[in-house]
Amino acid sequence: MKIDFYYWGMQCPISYETIELLNKLDSNVFNINFYDITYDKALAKKVNMYFPFLTVFDDCIRWRGPINLELINKIQNGEMVKEKAYIVSIPSKVYEGKLIELTSTTINHVKNCCTMTGCSEGCTAKGKFLSKINNEFLGYLHFKGDKIIGGAEFVSSMVVPYDIPRSEDAAFLTCSYISYDHQFDNRTYPLKALEKNLKSRFKKIIAISDEKSVFPNGNLKWFQNNGYKDEGIISVEEDYATLHIVSKEL
Repeated sequence: MKIDFYYWGMQCPISYETIELLNKLDSNVFNINFYDITYDKALAKKVNMYFPFLTVFDDCIRWRGPINLELINKIQNGEMVKEKAYIVSIPSKVYEGKLIELTSTTINHVKNCCTMTGCSEGCTAKGKFLSKINNEFLGYLHFKGDKIIGGAEFVSSMVVPYDIPRSEDAAFLTCSYISYDHQFDNRTYPLKALEKNLKSRFKKIIAISDEKSVFPNGNLKWFQNNGYKDEGIISVEEDYATLHIVSKEL
């Protein structure tokens, strides 16, 4: 079975974990190819990639979310699989907890919300990757007590490999960390703090949002409630996602 894994460097620690997983597979059974799109905008456009990672099985099955050995075995055995979008309701009440700056050191906290296996190595790799782009300040993490409950991170739109509008005065929201809280919106507070911080360096911030799900970011209604303008559809992933570009003047 052929497996092609496309990824935007170590922007997401799950990419690190996926590479580790795929490297353990039997090379006599699997034809595995890795494609880092960090400096290859043409390839990102060719494969219509707007997620931090993308796995393609046998040139036909596109999988945008995390993969595991169980999924690989099902596909190898010819079982029918269908990826489900991650759709959850976002409460309207905003929670304001403790914010700390996201840096190459504090990024290790992300292992508790944005990895498959609690992998510290993936977080370290992410920190090094983003620090080369942003220096030390990468965004904000949101805590309730000692528990991470949200966050927001950015890069300049000029370094984004996706086929999006780019300009020197536009920041790009790489990730609004998923919150599993059914009572509060834990993502708005760090986003507002990030917007305020970036105001001195950028004129606007842009992001990619799905209409209904919260992956890669979103949903669209949440962004609109936070003052973002819908700039239109940028990609349609059949039976999975309808992605929009959203923007906000800073």
